[in-house]
Amino acid sequence: MNNYPNDIKFHFLAIGGIGMSALAKILLESGYEVSGSDISKNHLTDYLQSLGAEIFIGHNEENVEYCDVVVKSSAIKDTNPELKMALSKNKPVLHRAQLLNELMIDKNISIGITGTHGKTTTTGMITTIFHGLGLQPSFAIGGELPHLKTNAAYGKGEYFIAELDESDGTIQYYHPDISVITNLEFEHPDHYKGGFDQMIQTFVMYLKNLDPLSKIIINVDDEGNNKLIESFLSSGQQHQGEYENSYNIKRFITYSISSNDADYHAYIVETNSITIVDIFKKKTYIGQIKLNVPGHHNISNAMAAIAVALESGLDFFWIASVLSMFAGMKKRFQTLGDANGARIVDDYAHHPTEIKATLKAARSLKPGRIIAAFQPHRYTRFASLWNDFLRCLDEADIVYVCDVYSAEEDPIKNINSEEFHKQLQHRAAHYVKGPLENVAEEIIKEMRENDIVLTMGAGTITKLGRIILDMVKE
Repeated sequence: MNNYPNDIKFHFLAIGGIGMSALAKILLESGYEVSGSDISKNHLTDYLQSLGAEIFIGHNEENVEYCDVVVKSSAIKDTNPELKMALSKNKPVLHRAQLLNELMIDKNISIGITGTHGKTTTTGMITTIFHGLGLQPSFAIGGELPHLKTNAAYGKGEYFIAELDESDGTIQYYHPDISVITNLEFEHPDHYKGGFDQMIQTFVMYLKNLDPLSKIIINVDDEGNNKLIESFLSSGQQHQGEYENSYNIKRFITYSISSNDADYHAYIVETNSITIVDIFKKKTYIGQIKLNVPGHHNISNAMAAIAVALESGLDFFWIASVLSMFAGMKKRFQTLGDANGARIVDDYAHHPTEIKATLKAARSLKPGRIIAAFQPHRYTRFASLWNDFLRCLDEADIVYVCDVYSAEEDPIKNINSEEFHKQLQHRAAHYVKGPLENVAEEIIKEMRENDIVLTMGAGTITKLGRIILDMVKE
Protein backbone atom coordinates (compact mmCIF):
# COMPACT_ATOMS: atom_id res chain seq x y z
CA MET A 1 0.00 0.00 0.00
CA ASN A 2 1.31 3.38 -0.95
CA ASN A 3 0.47 4.97 2.41
CA TYR A 4 2.34 2.39 4.50
CA PRO A 5 6.00 1.34 4.18
CA ASN A 6 6.64 -2.40 4.15
CA ASP A 7 8.48 -2.45 7.47
CA ILE A 8 5.48 -1.57 9.65
CA LYS A 9 3.50 -4.09 11.68
CA PHE A 10 -0.31 -4.34 11.68
CA HIS A 11 -2.18 -5.75 14.68
CA PHE A 12 -5.75 -7.03 14.30
CA LEU A 13 -8.29 -7.10 17.12
CA ALA A 14 -10.46 -10.25 16.76
CA ILE A 15 -8.26 -11.58 13.96
CA GLY A 16 -10.14 -14.88 13.80
CA GLY A 17 -13.26 -13.36 12.22
CA ILE A 18 -13.98 -14.04 8.57
CA GLY A 19 -13.57 -10.39 7.53
CA MET A 20 -10.55 -9.55 9.68
CA SER A 21 -8.71 -12.74 8.73
CA ALA A 22 -9.15 -11.89 5.05
CA LEU A 23 -7.39 -8.55 5.46
CA ALA A 24 -4.67 -10.09 7.61
CA LYS A 25 -3.98 -12.72 4.95
CA ILE A 26 -3.75 -10.11 2.19
CA LEU A 27 -1.28 -8.03 4.22
CA LEU A 28 0.85 -11.11 4.93
CA GLU A 29 0.92 -11.96 1.23
CA SER A 30 1.81 -8.32 0.49
CA GLY A 31 4.91 -8.60 2.66
CA TYR A 32 3.72 -6.88 5.85
CA GLU A 33 4.29 -8.14 9.38
CA VAL A 34 0.99 -9.06 11.07
CA SER A 35 -0.11 -9.94 14.57
CA GLY A 36 -3.55 -10.36 16.03
CA SER A 37 -5.57 -11.43 19.03
CA ASP A 38 -8.85 -13.23 19.63
CA ILE A 39 -10.67 -14.82 22.52
CA SER A 40 -10.09 -18.34 21.16
CA LYS A 41 -8.32 -20.23 18.40
CA ASN A 42 -10.06 -21.42 15.24
CA HIS A 43 -9.04 -22.74 11.83
CA LEU A 44 -8.53 -19.18 10.57
CA THR A 45 -6.12 -18.21 13.37
CA ASP A 46 -4.25 -21.46 12.85
CA TYR A 47 -4.00 -20.78 9.12
CA LEU A 48 -2.78 -17.22 9.61
CA GLN A 49 -0.20 -18.47 12.08
CA SER A 50 1.05 -20.93 9.48
CA LEU A 51 1.51 -17.97 7.11
CA GLY A 52 3.66 -16.14 9.65
CA ALA A 53 1.21 -14.11 11.73
CA GLU A 54 1.83 -13.76 15.46
CA ILE A 55 -1.37 -14.89 17.20
CA PHE A 56 -2.35 -14.05 20.80
CA ILE A 57 -5.23 -15.77 22.57
CA GLY A 58 -6.97 -13.25 24.79
CA HIS A 59 -6.96 -9.44 24.66
CA ASN A 60 -4.12 -7.94 26.69
CA GLU A 61 -2.38 -4.56 26.63
CA GLU A 62 1.00 -6.17 25.97
CA ASN A 63 -0.20 -7.55 22.62
CA VAL A 64 -0.02 -4.12 20.96
CA GLU A 65 3.32 -3.04 22.41
CA TYR A 66 5.38 -3.68 19.27
CA CYS A 67 2.84 -2.97 16.53
CA ASP A 68 2.63 0.21 14.44
CA VAL A 69 -1.04 0.19 13.32
CA VAL A 70 -4.08 -1.36 15.01
CA VAL A 71 -7.06 -2.60 12.98
CA LYS A 72 -10.51 -2.95 14.56
CA SER A 73 -14.09 -3.64 13.52
CA SER A 74 -17.34 -2.13 14.80
CA ALA A 75 -17.71 -5.16 17.07
CA ILE A 76 -14.75 -4.05 19.20
CA LYS A 77 -15.92 -2.10 22.23
CA ASP A 78 -14.20 1.00 23.59
CA THR A 79 -13.36 -0.96 26.75
CA ASN A 80 -11.11 -3.40 24.87
CA PRO A 81 -7.72 -3.23 26.68
CA GLU A 82 -5.69 -3.42 23.48
CA LEU A 83 -7.68 -0.62 21.87
CA LYS A 84 -7.35 1.56 24.99
CA MET A 85 -3.60 0.97 25.12
CA ALA A 86 -3.15 1.75 21.41
CA LEU A 87 -5.04 5.02 21.77
CA SER A 88 -3.08 5.98 24.89
CA LYS A 89 0.16 5.44 22.95
CA ASN A 90 -1.20 7.44 19.97
CA LYS A 91 -0.89 4.46 17.65
CA PRO A 92 -2.95 4.78 14.46
CA VAL A 93 -6.23 2.85 14.71
CA LEU A 94 -7.97 1.90 11.47
CA HIS A 95 -11.45 0.55 11.05
CA ARG A 96 -11.37 -2.61 8.92
CA ALA A 97 -13.39 -0.77 6.26
CA GLN A 98 -10.74 1.94 6.03
CA LEU A 99 -8.01 -0.65 5.58
CA LEU A 100 -9.99 -2.57 2.96
CA ASN A 101 -10.59 0.63 1.02
CA GLU A 102 -6.85 1.38 1.11
CA LEU A 103 -6.14 -2.09 -0.29
CA MET A 104 -8.77 -1.70 -3.01
CA ILE A 105 -7.63 1.66 -4.31
CA ASP A 106 -4.07 0.32 -4.46
CA LYS A 107 -5.15 -1.72 -7.51
CA ASN A 108 -6.06 -0.24 -10.91
CA ILE A 109 -9.68 -1.45 -10.85
CA SER A 110 -11.71 -2.10 -7.70
CA ILE A 111 -15.01 -3.99 -7.64
CA GLY A 112 -17.20 -3.74 -4.52
CA ILE A 113 -20.28 -5.87 -3.87
CA THR A 114 -22.82 -4.90 -1.22
CA GLY A 115 -26.48 -5.33 -0.30
CA THR A 116 -28.57 -7.01 2.37
CA HIS A 117 -28.56 -10.49 0.84
CA GLY A 118 -26.46 -12.41 -1.66
CA LYS A 119 -23.29 -10.34 -1.54
CA THR A 120 -21.04 -13.20 -0.40
CA THR A 121 -22.19 -15.55 -3.16
CA THR A 122 -22.10 -12.77 -5.78
CA THR A 123 -18.57 -11.82 -4.74
CA GLY A 124 -17.63 -15.49 -4.93
CA MET A 125 -19.06 -15.79 -8.43
CA ILE A 126 -17.20 -12.70 -9.65
CA THR A 127 -13.96 -13.89 -8.07
CA THR A 128 -14.43 -17.34 -9.63
CA ILE A 129 -14.85 -15.78 -13.09
CA PHE A 130 -11.84 -13.44 -12.85
CA HIS A 131 -9.64 -16.06 -11.21
CA GLY A 132 -10.75 -18.77 -13.63
CA LEU A 133 -9.85 -16.58 -16.59
CA GLY A 134 -6.31 -16.14 -15.30
CA LEU A 135 -6.62 -12.49 -14.26
CA GLN A 136 -5.05 -13.12 -10.83
CA PRO A 137 -7.35 -10.79 -8.89
CA SER A 138 -6.95 -9.80 -5.27
CA PHE A 139 -10.11 -10.57 -3.32
CA ALA A 140 -11.67 -10.38 0.14
CA ILE A 141 -14.93 -12.26 0.73
CA GLY A 142 -17.10 -12.81 3.81
CA GLY A 143 -17.09 -16.54 3.13
CA GLU A 144 -14.74 -19.21 1.87
CA LEU A 145 -14.54 -20.33 -1.74
CA PRO A 146 -14.32 -24.12 -1.41
CA HIS A 147 -12.39 -24.67 -4.65
CA LEU A 148 -9.74 -22.14 -3.59
CA LYS A 149 -9.95 -23.08 0.10
CA THR A 150 -9.74 -19.44 1.16
CA ASN A 151 -11.72 -16.23 1.42
CA ALA A 152 -8.92 -13.86 0.45
CA ALA A 153 -5.76 -13.48 -1.63
CA TYR A 154 -3.36 -10.83 -2.83
CA GLY A 155 -3.13 -11.32 -6.59
CA LYS A 156 -0.68 -9.91 -9.10
CA GLY A 157 -3.46 -8.70 -11.43
CA GLU A 158 -5.02 -5.25 -11.72
CA TYR A 159 -8.38 -6.11 -10.09
CA PHE A 160 -9.43 -6.08 -6.43
CA ILE A 161 -12.80 -7.74 -5.75
CA ALA A 162 -14.32 -7.22 -2.31
CA GLU A 163 -17.50 -7.83 -0.37
CA LEU A 164 -18.50 -4.58 1.32
CA ASP A 165 -20.30 -4.80 4.66
CA GLU A 166 -23.37 -2.62 5.07
CA SER A 167 -24.21 -3.67 8.64
CA ASP A 168 -22.52 -0.80 10.52
CA GLY A 169 -22.77 2.13 8.12
CA THR A 170 -19.11 1.95 7.11
CA ILE A 171 -20.17 1.36 3.49
CA GLN A 172 -19.50 5.10 3.10
CA TYR A 173 -15.75 4.50 3.42
CA TYR A 174 -15.55 2.73 0.05
CA HIS A 175 -15.00 4.15 -3.45
CA PRO A 176 -14.92 1.20 -5.89
CA ASP A 177 -14.69 1.69 -9.64
CA ILE A 178 -17.51 -0.82 -10.11
CA SER A 179 -20.25 -1.15 -7.47
CA VAL A 180 -22.81 -3.94 -7.24
CA ILE A 181 -25.91 -3.54 -5.08
CA THR A 182 -27.76 -6.86 -4.86
CA ASN A 183 -30.77 -5.70 -2.84
CA LEU A 184 -31.74 -3.55 0.14
CA GLU A 185 -34.07 -4.57 2.93
CA PHE A 186 -34.29 -3.48 6.56
CA GLU A 187 -31.65 -5.32 8.56
CA HIS A 188 -29.17 -4.68 11.37
CA PRO A 189 -31.59 -2.85 13.71
CA ASP A 190 -28.78 -2.61 16.28
CA HIS A 191 -27.12 0.00 14.03
CA TYR A 192 -29.95 1.40 11.88
CA LYS A 193 -32.06 2.61 14.76
CA GLY A 194 -33.78 5.04 12.39
CA GLY A 195 -35.18 2.13 10.40
CA PHE A 196 -35.05 1.51 6.68
CA ASP A 197 -34.99 5.22 5.82
CA GLN A 198 -31.67 5.57 7.66
CA MET A 199 -30.32 2.61 5.73
CA ILE A 200 -31.40 4.15 2.40
CA GLN A 201 -29.79 7.47 3.27
CA THR A 202 -26.55 5.70 4.20
CA PHE A 203 -26.49 4.14 0.74
CA VAL A 204 -27.36 7.47 -0.89
CA MET A 205 -24.23 8.91 0.74
CA TYR A 206 -22.23 5.92 -0.47
CA LEU A 207 -23.34 6.57 -4.05
CA LYS A 208 -22.63 10.29 -3.76
CA ASN A 209 -19.09 9.57 -2.60
CA LEU A 210 -18.32 7.47 -5.69
CA ASP A 211 -16.37 8.85 -8.62
CA PRO A 212 -18.93 10.14 -11.17
CA LEU A 213 -17.38 7.92 -13.82
CA SER A 214 -17.64 4.75 -11.75
CA LYS A 215 -20.22 2.10 -12.66
CA ILE A 216 -23.17 1.18 -10.45
CA ILE A 217 -24.65 -2.24 -11.26
CA ILE A 218 -27.98 -2.68 -9.48
CA ASN A 219 -30.77 -5.24 -9.23
CA VAL A 220 -34.06 -3.55 -10.20
CA ASP A 221 -36.17 -6.56 -9.21
CA ASP A 222 -35.70 -5.33 -5.66
CA GLU A 223 -38.09 -2.80 -4.14
CA GLY A 224 -35.44 -1.41 -1.78
CA ASN A 225 -33.00 -0.84 -4.63
CA ASN A 226 -35.65 1.04 -6.59
CA LYS A 227 -36.27 3.22 -3.55
CA LEU A 228 -32.52 3.89 -3.38
CA ILE A 229 -32.42 4.93 -7.05
CA GLU A 230 -35.38 7.26 -6.51
CA SER A 231 -33.85 8.76 -3.34
CA PHE A 232 -30.48 9.22 -5.00
CA LEU A 233 -31.86 10.88 -8.12
CA SER A 234 -34.10 13.19 -6.12
CA SER A 235 -31.38 14.19 -3.65
CA GLY A 236 -30.66 17.29 -5.71
CA GLN A 237 -26.88 17.20 -5.33
CA GLN A 238 -25.15 16.79 -8.65
CA HIS A 239 -21.63 17.41 -9.86
CA GLN A 240 -21.20 20.51 -11.95
CA GLY A 241 -19.27 21.11 -15.15
CA GLU A 242 -18.33 18.07 -17.18
CA TYR A 243 -20.26 15.77 -14.81
CA GLU A 244 -23.41 17.87 -14.77
CA ASN A 245 -25.58 15.12 -16.23
CA SER A 246 -23.82 12.15 -14.62
CA TYR A 247 -26.46 11.63 -11.92
CA ASN A 248 -29.38 10.29 -13.90
CA ILE A 249 -30.87 6.85 -14.50
CA LYS A 250 -28.20 6.16 -17.13
CA ARG A 251 -25.68 6.26 -14.29
CA PHE A 252 -27.10 2.90 -13.21
CA ILE A 253 -26.49 -0.35 -15.08
CA THR A 254 -29.53 -2.46 -14.24
CA TYR A 255 -30.10 -6.19 -14.12
CA SER A 256 -33.21 -8.30 -13.63
CA ILE A 257 -34.58 -11.82 -13.84
CA SER A 258 -38.15 -10.62 -14.37
CA SER A 259 -38.08 -7.48 -16.54
CA ASN A 260 -36.69 -7.26 -20.07
CA ASP A 261 -36.41 -3.48 -19.68
CA ALA A 262 -33.22 -3.88 -17.63
CA ASP A 263 -29.80 -3.48 -19.25
CA TYR A 264 -29.10 -7.14 -18.47
CA HIS A 265 -31.95 -9.58 -18.06
CA ALA A 266 -32.54 -13.31 -17.92
CA TYR A 267 -35.08 -15.75 -19.27
CA ILE A 268 -35.21 -18.89 -17.14
CA VAL A 269 -35.27 -22.01 -19.33
CA GLU A 270 -35.06 -24.68 -16.65
CA THR A 271 -34.71 -24.92 -12.87
CA ASN A 272 -33.83 -28.32 -11.48
CA SER A 273 -30.57 -29.82 -10.30
CA ILE A 274 -29.01 -27.61 -13.00
CA THR A 275 -30.44 -24.19 -13.81
CA ILE A 276 -30.39 -23.06 -17.45
CA VAL A 277 -30.82 -19.36 -18.23
CA ASP A 278 -30.78 -17.31 -21.45
CA ILE A 279 -28.96 -13.98 -21.04
CA PHE A 280 -29.90 -10.76 -22.84
CA LYS A 281 -28.18 -7.38 -23.01
CA LYS A 282 -30.53 -4.55 -23.94
CA LYS A 283 -32.98 -7.14 -25.36
CA THR A 284 -30.29 -8.73 -27.54
CA TYR A 285 -29.61 -12.41 -26.86
CA ILE A 286 -25.96 -12.96 -25.98
CA GLY A 287 -25.89 -16.57 -24.81
CA GLN A 288 -26.88 -19.20 -22.27
CA ILE A 289 -25.51 -20.11 -18.85
CA LYS A 290 -25.81 -23.24 -16.72
CA LEU A 291 -25.69 -22.94 -12.95
CA ASN A 292 -24.95 -25.66 -10.45
CA VAL A 293 -26.36 -23.68 -7.52
CA PRO A 294 -30.15 -23.78 -7.03
CA GLY A 295 -32.69 -21.01 -6.53
CA HIS A 296 -33.92 -17.87 -8.26
CA HIS A 297 -31.78 -15.80 -5.88
CA ASN A 298 -28.68 -17.45 -7.34
CA ILE A 299 -29.81 -16.60 -10.87
CA SER A 300 -29.97 -12.99 -9.73
CA ASN A 301 -26.51 -13.28 -8.15
CA ALA A 302 -25.19 -14.73 -11.42
CA MET A 303 -26.72 -11.86 -13.40
CA ALA A 304 -24.77 -9.39 -11.26
CA ALA A 305 -21.55 -11.35 -11.80
CA ILE A 306 -22.13 -11.55 -15.56
CA ALA A 307 -22.82 -7.80 -15.75
CA VAL A 308 -19.59 -7.02 -13.88
CA ALA A 309 -17.56 -9.33 -16.14
CA LEU A 310 -19.07 -7.98 -19.36
CA GLU A 311 -18.68 -4.36 -18.22
CA SER A 312 -15.01 -5.23 -17.57
CA GLY A 313 -14.61 -6.33 -21.18
CA LEU A 314 -14.53 -10.10 -20.65
CA ASP A 315 -15.89 -12.51 -23.26
CA PHE A 316 -19.30 -14.07 -22.55
CA PHE A 317 -18.32 -17.55 -23.74
CA TRP A 318 -15.55 -17.78 -21.17
CA ILE A 319 -17.65 -16.12 -18.48
CA ALA A 320 -20.35 -18.76 -18.95
CA SER A 321 -17.81 -21.58 -19.07
CA VAL A 322 -16.21 -20.65 -15.74
CA LEU A 323 -19.49 -19.74 -14.03
CA SER A 324 -20.90 -23.19 -14.81
CA MET A 325 -18.21 -24.65 -12.53
CA PHE A 326 -19.17 -22.48 -9.54
CA ALA A 327 -20.42 -24.84 -6.82
CA GLY A 328 -21.34 -22.33 -4.14
CA MET A 329 -19.73 -20.81 -1.07
CA LYS A 330 -18.99 -22.44 2.22
CA LYS A 331 -22.08 -22.15 4.47
CA ARG A 332 -24.22 -21.05 1.50
CA PHE A 333 -26.43 -24.05 0.65
CA GLN A 334 -23.37 -26.19 1.26
CA THR A 335 -23.96 -29.94 1.10
CA LEU A 336 -22.10 -31.49 4.03
CA GLY A 337 -22.87 -35.11 3.30
CA ASP A 338 -25.41 -37.91 3.31
CA ALA A 339 -26.97 -39.41 6.44
CA ASN A 340 -29.07 -42.55 5.90
CA GLY A 341 -30.09 -41.30 2.47
CA ALA A 342 -30.92 -37.76 3.63
CA ARG A 343 -28.92 -34.81 2.24
CA ILE A 344 -27.47 -32.57 4.97
CA VAL A 345 -27.18 -28.92 3.86
CA ASP A 346 -25.88 -25.92 5.81
CA ASP A 347 -26.88 -22.35 4.97
CA TYR A 348 -26.04 -18.97 6.51
CA ALA A 349 -29.63 -17.70 6.08
CA HIS A 350 -30.56 -15.66 9.16
CA HIS A 351 -32.98 -13.06 7.77
CA PRO A 352 -36.59 -13.94 6.80
CA THR A 353 -36.01 -13.14 3.12
CA GLU A 354 -32.90 -15.31 3.04
CA ILE A 355 -34.69 -18.16 4.79
CA LYS A 356 -37.55 -18.03 2.27
CA ALA A 357 -35.13 -18.04 -0.67
CA THR A 358 -33.12 -20.93 0.78
CA LEU A 359 -36.24 -23.03 1.38
CA LYS A 360 -37.48 -22.36 -2.16
CA ALA A 361 -34.08 -23.39 -3.51
CA ALA A 362 -34.31 -26.62 -1.53
CA ARG A 363 -37.83 -27.24 -2.84
CA SER A 364 -36.64 -26.82 -6.44
CA LEU A 365 -34.49 -29.91 -5.95
CA LYS A 366 -37.68 -31.93 -5.38
CA PRO A 367 -36.73 -33.67 -2.14
CA GLY A 368 -38.93 -36.11 -0.28
CA ARG A 369 -39.34 -33.56 2.52
CA ILE A 370 -37.54 -30.49 3.81
CA ILE A 371 -36.55 -30.65 7.47
CA ALA A 372 -35.45 -27.18 8.56
CA ALA A 373 -33.50 -26.40 11.72
CA PHE A 374 -33.57 -22.67 12.48
CA GLN A 375 -31.45 -20.82 15.03
CA PRO A 376 -32.48 -17.17 15.54
CA HIS A 377 -29.46 -14.84 15.47
CA ARG A 378 -29.36 -11.76 17.73
CA TYR A 379 -32.25 -10.66 19.94
CA THR A 380 -32.49 -7.27 18.23
CA ARG A 381 -32.99 -8.85 14.79
CA PHE A 382 -35.42 -11.45 16.16
CA ALA A 383 -37.48 -8.72 17.85
CA SER A 384 -37.58 -6.25 14.94
CA LEU A 385 -38.48 -8.91 12.34
CA TRP A 386 -40.56 -11.20 14.59
CA ASN A 387 -43.67 -11.33 12.39
CA ASP A 388 -41.59 -11.87 9.25
CA PHE A 389 -39.82 -14.79 10.91
CA LEU A 390 -43.20 -16.28 11.81
CA ARG A 391 -44.13 -16.32 8.11
CA CYS A 392 -40.85 -17.36 6.50
CA LEU A 393 -40.74 -21.07 7.35
CA ASP A 394 -43.91 -22.22 5.56
CA GLU A 395 -42.05 -24.00 2.75
CA ALA A 396 -40.48 -26.48 5.18
CA ASP A 397 -42.31 -29.73 5.92
CA ILE A 398 -40.88 -29.96 9.43
CA VAL A 399 -39.30 -27.19 11.50
CA TYR A 400 -37.03 -27.42 14.53
CA VAL A 401 -36.51 -24.13 16.38
CA CYS A 402 -33.28 -23.86 18.37
CA ASP A 403 -32.44 -21.45 21.17
CA VAL A 404 -31.42 -17.92 20.17
CA TYR A 405 -27.75 -17.31 19.38
CA SER A 406 -27.27 -13.99 21.16
CA ALA A 407 -23.97 -12.83 19.61
CA GLU A 408 -23.33 -11.31 23.05
CA GLU A 409 -26.53 -9.25 23.00
CA ASP A 410 -28.63 -8.97 26.14
CA PRO A 411 -31.95 -10.87 26.11
CA ILE A 412 -35.17 -8.99 25.33
CA LYS A 413 -38.31 -9.78 27.32
CA ASN A 414 -40.63 -12.26 25.56
CA ILE A 415 -38.25 -12.54 22.60
CA ASN A 416 -37.11 -16.15 22.75
CA SER A 417 -37.43 -19.40 20.82
CA GLU A 418 -40.01 -20.96 23.14
CA GLU A 419 -42.41 -18.04 22.70
CA PHE A 420 -41.70 -17.99 18.97
CA HIS A 421 -42.64 -21.67 18.71
CA LYS A 422 -45.93 -20.99 20.52
CA GLN A 423 -46.84 -18.33 17.95
CA LEU A 424 -45.54 -20.20 14.90
CA GLN A 425 -48.49 -21.37 12.82
CA HIS A 426 -46.82 -24.38 11.27
CA ARG A 427 -48.25 -27.86 10.88
CA ALA A 428 -45.09 -29.57 12.19
CA ALA A 429 -42.95 -27.24 14.27
CA HIS A 430 -40.91 -28.22 17.33
CA TYR A 431 -38.91 -26.27 19.86
CA VAL A 432 -35.81 -28.08 21.10
CA LYS A 433 -34.17 -26.58 24.17
CA GLY A 434 -30.51 -26.88 24.98
CA PRO A 435 -27.39 -27.88 23.04
CA LEU A 436 -27.32 -28.72 19.36
CA GLU A 437 -26.85 -32.39 20.18
CA ASN A 438 -30.45 -32.40 21.43
CA VAL A 439 -31.62 -31.00 18.09
CA ALA A 440 -29.53 -33.53 16.18
CA GLU A 441 -31.09 -36.43 18.09
CA GLU A 442 -34.61 -35.27 17.24
CA ILE A 443 -33.79 -34.77 13.56
CA ILE A 444 -32.15 -38.19 13.25
CA LYS A 445 -35.31 -39.82 14.64
CA GLU A 446 -37.40 -38.03 12.02
CA MET A 447 -35.37 -37.93 8.80
CA ARG A 448 -35.94 -40.36 5.93
CA GLU A 449 -34.31 -41.23 2.65
CA ASN A 450 -34.48 -38.42 0.03
CA ASP A 451 -35.13 -35.75 2.67
CA ILE A 452 -33.13 -32.52 2.73
CA VAL A 453 -32.07 -31.54 6.24
CA LEU A 454 -31.40 -27.80 6.13
CA THR A 455 -29.62 -26.01 8.98
CA MET A 456 -30.08 -22.23 8.88
CA GLY A 457 -28.52 -19.42 10.86
CA ALA A 458 -25.41 -17.32 11.39
CA GLY A 459 -24.43 -18.71 14.79
CA THR A 460 -23.33 -22.07 16.13
CA ILE A 461 -25.97 -23.93 14.11
CA THR A 462 -23.38 -24.27 11.35
CA LYS A 463 -22.02 -27.14 13.49
CA LEU A 464 -25.34 -29.02 13.54
CA GLY A 465 -24.95 -30.77 10.19
CA ARG A 466 -21.57 -32.22 11.19
CA ILE A 467 -23.02 -33.33 14.51
CA ILE A 468 -25.82 -35.18 12.69
CA LEU A 469 -23.35 -36.87 10.32
CA ASP A 470 -21.09 -37.93 13.20
CA MET A 471 -24.00 -39.31 15.23
CA VAL A 472 -25.27 -41.34 12.28
CA LYS A 473 -21.77 -42.79 11.69
CA GLU A 474 -21.57 -43.84 15.34
